[in-house]
Amino acid sequence: MRKLLWGAALTLSLTTLQCSTETKILELEPPQGTFAGGEEITIKGKNLPVGRGGATVLFGRRAATNIVMENANSIRVTSPAGDRNTEADVTVIFDDGRNYLLKNAFRYLDASDNSKVMKSFGNKK
Repeated sequence: MRKLLWGAALTLSLTTLQCSTETKILELEPPQGTFAGGEEITIKGKNLPVGRGGATVLFGRRAATNIVMENANSIRVTSPAGDRNTEADVTVIFDDGRNYLLKNAFRYLDASDNSKVMKSFGNKK
């Protein structure tokens, strides 16, 4: 019985180790910006394929620009313009075909209400 338990524990440990090298997209910093776009956004992740091609990043259907794979944990982009007071899905598509979706990950704020924009930027998760 003891051998069976040790075998199960070892299998579980090896499975966990194998998953730790999986590429993940986790969050955006900051998760909001003005609807005019043009703001620097960092996409945080794990095990990103740095040095193995590039990526395309979409905010809804609009492409981000100035995409830089900084390291295995972050991608820096410039946000595209969007619609006022809406949320956009963010999709990261790597050159090898893998893609990742963060549902409603970015909020476009109305830049005409400066107090609302500043309040939102002050509230970090």
